[in-house]
Amino acid sequence: MVADASVPLGARCPSLYALGVQGSDEASPDAAITSDSGALGQMFGPLAAAAGDLVQRAYVPYGRTSDGTALSYDAAVTDATALLEQMAAEVVARCPATKIAAAGYAQGAPAVERFAQRVGAGTAALGADQVAGIALLANPDRDTNTPVLPGRPGATTPAAAPGTTGDKVAEIALLNPSLSGAGITAGARSGDYGALTGRVADLCVAGDATCDTPTGSPLATTAANIATRSDLRDPVAAISTIAQALSATVYTTAVNVVNEDVVGTSLDQLSYQPAKPLGQRLAEASDPNTAPPGPTDALAALFKVGTIGLNAAISVARKVFTPATITELATVGMGDPLAAIAVLGTKLATAVVELIPPQTASRWINETFTAITSTVTDHSELYALTGAAQYSDTTGRHGSYRTVPATPAGRSALAATADWFTALARDLAATGTPSAPPQSARPSTTTAHATTSSASPGTPAAPTSSAGP
Repeated sequence: MVADASVPLGARCPSLYALGVQGSDEASPDAAITSDSGALGQMFGPLAAAAGDLVQRAYVPYGRTSDGTALSYDAAVTDATALLEQMAAEVVARCPATKIAAAGYAQGAPAVERFAQRVGAGTAALGADQVAGIALLANPDRDTNTPVLPGRPGATTPAAAPGTTGDKVAEIALLNPSLSGAGITAGARSGDYGALTGRVADLCVAGDATCDTPTGSPLATTAANIATRSDLRDPVAAISTIAQALSATVYTTAVNVVNEDVVGTSLDQLSYQPAKPLGQRLAEASDPNTAPPGPTDALAALFKVGTIGLNAAISVARKVFTPATITELATVGMGDPLAAIAVLGTKLATAVVELIPPQTASRWINETFTAITSTVTDHSELYALTGAAQYSDTTGRHGSYRTVPATPAGRSALAATADWFTALARDLAATGTPSAPPQSARPSTTTAHATTSSASPGTPAAPTSSAGP
């Protein structure tokens, strides 16, 4: 879509200009490019508060054609990569002493990664000495066992900004977790940052399937299948789709179990007599061709439950079947979510024991308990898929990057990135380079960036800029 040709700059050039590339669902297309939102907004906001006038910031608008149509995943990443480079080049052209920092989240991370690889290889429109730091968060291109500072496996402190002593950056320490999983699109890039090695951090929360899913796992396979069939071919969005589909699956299953498998008209007479195994009901409910229960079916189930006085029991079943409960159980092992997800069946069975009063001797309760716990145990892959998808869905991912420690002091990934960029700005300011007004912008032009800004790797992009969605 047509973009403003000027990157927003203040009255004087900052020490550091931070550019953010958000996830595809993180900002409104109509939002100003300086408007903080989404996960990166939770990092850039605190960065601006801590660094003050030393830092200015903007977000890269990308992913739509001139008529507002969403681009496919790969095309959107290419679009964002080219725009990021154009905006960064514009900043350093108008403010030669200003250094660039860039952060990408989820779908935005591969764009920032590719930008960093071009800069590090010397094929971009700006040099490596003009880039102070690169942060990749929830990077779907992350390879297995990638350290927090790619190319420096044993390091936890980023390299200093070019031309600085690095005194403030030396105070930054990042955790370097051993993550055997990989991103949902792993293998797409080389992971080589050339001259930027040490100034690129790849921050992934354990168990986030966007950047840490076992190769060949149910979630990876399902996401790939969904992405293949999708017009946008977006594997990151596919994770959310899976979580939503499983929510519909358990609802369909619960209604059908009540309507078809519960026999009896009173508490003493009730019996769980399944016309089909619970596992088969779950499989059928997950089929996209299966019509979900309509209002009549749902009301019939509720009426039956009310008539036989089993509100408490069905409440238990409803809680047991929901992905939200599985997510809650997964948080028990938040320090090692993959391990927790692997034993969700057992955890869920334990939860049923706690939810059902021990003194309840109803035959219905006992039979239902047996059916649920045996299904959970026997169909662990379904629950692993549910737990991983729900944990990695947009809302859960936001929470984990805001809360899960990424430093020895307990700072989250977003907070640690803000601390790091603040340290870069202060080190740059300490060089004594005077702040100057930005040079005049180049003659105004417009760029239909979604269809024309796919500069190929190895070909420096023209240092024009794009701002405003």
